[in-house]
Amino acid sequence: MSEEPSSLNGMRVLVAEDEFLVSMLLEEMLADLGCEVVGPYATLSAALDGARKEAFDVAVIDLNLAGEKADPIIAEVAAREIPLAIASGGYDAASGHRPTVLLDKPYSSAQLERAMQVLREALDAGE
Repeated sequence: MSEEPSSLNGMRVLVAEDEFLVSMLLEEMLADLGCEVVGPYATLSAALDGARKEAFDVAVIDLNLAGEKADPIIAEVAAREIPLAIASGGYDAASGHRPTVLLDKPYSSAQLERAMQVLREALDAGE
């Protein structure tokens, strides 16, 4: 029996995550969904550089990268009108960030898949 092709196949996901094990797991889960990972980036400067120079469809960004707020990356992605998920264990709605999706840490592979589907729908709606 063959599986249906995923609507996520080939979707390029910029990943900004500073926790090594979380980053590895996120990469693996995204690959299992058929996504291509851009990065991952563990620091603010590397992630901002990647967000400015790399081609990607959607982004998953941790709010805190090695002790620095990810605000500049989120602003860059939002300015380009790219759907994004904020992954955080301490999201504050008053922060001013309006992600397409909020991924509360810790999240499961099923929660990540749902988030990626929402980002895909937002991407398709913006085309």
